[in-house]
Amino acid sequence: MQQYILSSFVSKSGGGNRAAVVFDDFGLSEQQMLEIARKNNFSETAFIDFRRSDANRYNIRYFTPTEEVDICGHAALASFHVLKQLGYLKDHIAYHRTKAGELKVLVDGDIILIEMKKPEIVMQLDKDVVLKTVDVNSNEILTDSNGKISVISTGLKDIILEVTCLESLKKMNVKRESMIEVCREYNLIGMHVVSRETIEKDSDFCCRNFAPAVGIDEESATGTSNASLLYYIMRGDNSFDYNKTYKVEQGYFMNSSSNIYVKADKSSKSIFVGGIARIDNMEEIFISH
Repeated sequence: MQQYILSSFVSKSGGGNRAAVVFDDFGLSEQQMLEIARKNNFSETAFIDFRRSDANRYNIRYFTPTEEVDICGHAALASFHVLKQLGYLKDHIAYHRTKAGELKVLVDGDIILIEMKKPEIVMQLDKDVVLKTVDVNSNEILTDSNGKISVISTGLKDIILEVTCLESLKKMNVKRESMIEVCREYNLIGMHVVSRETIEKDSDFCCRNFAPAVGIDEESATGTSNASLLYYIMRGDNSFDYNKTYKVEQGYFMNSSSNIYVKADKSSKSIFVGGIARIDNMEEIFISH
């Protein structure tokens, strides 16, 4: 079997978030997939099941080093970038069969946009719960009109935490053990922190993402979290522009500056996440029968 290592959501200066994509024409078991993901030790490894894929519809499963997840934005982008580069995609639309359902993929030049699971607010947390997990002051956190902080899912459940400024975002740290405890108590993946003040003039948001409960202390580029972020913005901003593709900065405080593009479709209420990926390496995987 072939395995490709890619960086997804790369910016003009590089960066991105690394993922592995395995072309599974073998029929791997769940345990074998998990073992490969553990060995890779990326935040996600994607497995394209070619035995169950046909005519621009691709079955893909996603594994962190510790567990399977329903969907992953940056590994999905990596998967469809490889398929495009190798000539599997024959037109500008493909479909992505995942545990989150069948989702649309749009190919627009170098940029690939991946539909995420329909967004939903899973729950709302008190500010005091969130303050247990981060070292910022209470007045640096923005809440909704009820003083609550939303947990949103477009496939994975994340706390969406808005802070007042870029400096608050830059200096904040997560209290790792407390974060893990809160995530396990509420069955969450992690926290996506956003500032509307940005580093680059053409960006709309600057973010950081923390998910130590699934083995990721901080991630340089995330798809599902930024889809959830866009839903958060849509709900709270009457001037939201459905015709606009929003640019998100992430990884800028990790020396891995990444650009993620997010767009909402008004008619279907779907959110698409995309960007550019780069193939870094290809290798063979040998599995004994």
